[in-house]
Amino acid sequence: MNYLTLGDGSVISYVKIPPRARQVRVILRVVDGTLQVSAPRRVMQSTIEQVIMQHHEWVINELKRTTNRIKRPIAPGDQILLFGTYWTLRQTSSVQSPTCAESQQAILVPPTRSDVEGHQAVYELLREIAAQRLRPFAKALAEQFHLVPNRIVVKEQKRRWGSCSSKRNINLNWRLIQAPQDVQAYVIIHELAHLEQMNHSEQFWKLVRAMMPEFETHRNWLYRHGERLHDLQPDGMLFEK
Repeated sequence: MNYLTLGDGSVISYVKIPPRARQVRVILRVVDGTLQVSAPRRVMQSTIEQVIMQHHEWVINELKRTTNRIKRPIAPGDQILLFGTYWTLRQTSSVQSPTCAESQQAILVPPTRSDVEGHQAVYELLREIAAQRLRPFAKALAEQFHLVPNRIVVKEQKRRWGSCSSKRNINLNWRLIQAPQDVQAYVIIHELAHLEQMNHSEQFWKLVRAMMPEFETHRNWLYRHGERLHDLQPDGMLFEK
């Protein structure tokens, strides 16, 4: 555990975790009430602390939020993120399985024998929506920018939103379906750019900017709100007490 004292005398504790492949910046995440910091191996400790200081308000708010939460199955009346906005769960006998009602911005759920069954059904619905929408969306962007991968796979990824392999295969985290479409597009474009530049060099970022001039706005959304996309888990969802 590491400790950083702020100007007002308060202390932020954090743990360092290994950086991701090709990582070029310091990444802060609050997981289960702990600030996790990953940084490229050559980044100095003073730079890490400077980044924490710059984002200390966000860090403190996230620490308060995540340490004051409980996990339970979702139930009618709860809200979950989908396409960047909150959708309400509404129970109705008119459906036999969870269904999206886009005009109502609601997920219709049938009566079930237990909250656990209902939760699992909604969780699987979101994964199905991700499989149905993210892959065609990625294909369309690939064709638009003439950067076509060998395969596009939508799956669970614990720490990554997307990845591109040396075999030109792109993997996308299904949880991106909860983010706004422009954020989804940024992640896809980021991975498509790796088909040309398997690094995070200046040329790589020039290519990303050429395809999406405002990419930094969407990258920042993911940086600030991405942890919320992990609130929905197979066995329950994290709620504030």
